[in-house]
Amino acid sequence: MARIGSAFGVALLALSATFFYSRRDILYTFYANRPGSLKDFNILPNAGVEHEDVVRNCEDVYMNDVEGWAVLSCDPGRDRWNTVMGRFIDSVAPPETGLYLSRYSADDYTEPEKLKLVNFDPGPGNFHPLGLEYEPGSKVLFVVNHAESGTRIESFRLNRERLEAKHIGSITDPLLHTANSIAAMSPSTLLVSNDHYFTQRKNGFLATLETYLGLPLASLVRVELDITRARGPPKVTVLARHAFANGVALLDDTTVAVASSSGAAVHVYTSPSGFAKGTEDVSLAETIRLRFLPDNVSVDGNGVLLIAGHPFAPALEARVIAGEACSAPDATEQGCPTSPSWIAEWTAEGGVKDLFVGNGFGSATTAVRDVRRGKGIAVGLYDRGILTWSEAEE
Repeated sequence: MARIGSAFGVALLALSATFFYSRRDILYTFYANRPGSLKDFNILPNAGVEHEDVVRNCEDVYMNDVEGWAVLSCDPGRDRWNTVMGRFIDSVAPPETGLYLSRYSADDYTEPEKLKLVNFDPGPGNFHPLGLEYEPGSKVLFVVNHAESGTRIESFRLNRERLEAKHIGSITDPLLHTANSIAAMSPSTLLVSNDHYFTQRKNGFLATLETYLGLPLASLVRVELDITRARGPPKVTVLARHAFANGVALLDDTTVAVASSSGAAVHVYTSPSGFAKGTEDVSLAETIRLRFLPDNVSVDGNGVLLIAGHPFAPALEARVIAGEACSAPDATEQGCPTSPSWIAEWTAEGGVKDLFVGNGFGSATTAVRDVRRGKGIAVGLYDRGILTWSEAEE
């Protein structure tokens, strides 16, 4: 009996050591990035927060660096409704929730203007935009919607001149149950991340366990759409699984970067077929280890991967719990918790380079950059306005 007990103890110790080793990067952030230890850092030129009285709680941004405009996905209702982090107080979205168009030039950023959603009346609790993507060939805007009635992807035809987005349809599937981020390969093919296998809606305990144990259950899927008049159901194929799959960005036609928020890493996958054959020709090419929790990723005109995220998970969770009580412009002065941001870039040749760290802008989720015009935008999950920067002298 003693030998059995000893063997069990050794096995338990080995399993514990393996677990803690696998979680070393995320555990490091709890120590190194704790309040009082995180040092502010910024090399973004002419950086500042703009339009604080126009938009807040923006999760994603698409930038068209050919024509000089961007679309923001913003939801002040996130203070009371966040399906990813398990906040289900009130699903009714305020009037400010929606999609915003921002035109910019080499000289300035214009005030974001809210798009009118045509032929789209989902009801007061059924539009909570998250990740978004634009397919320029078809002028279709794809938006993840964490609606009260269930997660789906909405498709809209964008008309920038009229400030309109005309609803085309809703995309649903059991394999899109926790859709989070989208990368369009063509008008009819999307790569989509599902951030969890277990949902906070149906089983909050297991979803939380999945997050904190870093279980590799979340997925990257390929979605093939029927864009004929028949508009049949989508064909959804699982390509890969890892912990808390979040932002998705194509590096080229055969390479995709996927953030792992609970893994403090970005995984780079390759597929010779362009992700057309399911898991059989998808392989993990590289894991980019980070000192923060990545949220969304984007690729600029030079092929540089931009990564935005959160240095200290407890700070973000505290801000989520604080909710709308901390949404006032003077919330910081009132003692409300702040969630710092971390923005970095990565190239295969140069590795990870930090660009912005600290509380100057809160809870950054996405950073995008127009290399030719020298402009950049970042948005924050729980902050007012947008962080902008400019290479030009101002």
